[in-house]
Amino acid sequence: MAKKQGVEGLLSRMKLNWPQAVTPTAELIMRIYRLNDLAFRNARQQTARHGLSFTEFEVLATLRSTASPHELAPTELYGSILVSSGGLTKMLHSLQRRRLISRSQDKNDRRSLRVRLTAAGRRVAEGVMADVQCADGELLSAGLSRREIARLITLVRQLLLAIELGQRKSDYYPHA
Repeated sequence: MAKKQGVEGLLSRMKLNWPQAVTPTAELIMRIYRLNDLAFRNARQQTARHGLSFTEFEVLATLRSTASPHELAPTELYGSILVSSGGLTKMLHSLQRRRLISRSQDKNDRRSLRVRLTAAGRRVAEGVMADVQCADGELLSAGLSRREIARLITLVRQLLLAIELGQRKSDYYPHA
């Protein structure tokens, strides 16, 4: 018999050697972590095809998702992506050299340069996003129908809203 790989293999070994650790919560969280890893790898592959790091794409996508003229202060970008201020500055210089963003003096804070998405940056952001979404769709459609994906969206949304609003169902999980 072939050895199980990935999360399924790990869970099989845990069920055999540490069954009390294999709870419904553990199974769900381990699968969510693995799905996150696969989706993130997928996105990094797509952004690399366009000559961008995933974090550079996050900057462009964050700017693209703001109202026109698609502009933010650097401090507003920090909250959207996980990168140090020094790392962000270096990345912004790179994106500016490639003419994907422009920088201009902030009228309210002379020490800061606002970051604006250029027309070229907008085209790149939209193209990469389309490729990432297509690849994500292929990833999910490998195991789920459209109807199942819609149901999963509903369930995950319901879960995240409850968590973010601080609601818990302790009666279902006594250790929660």
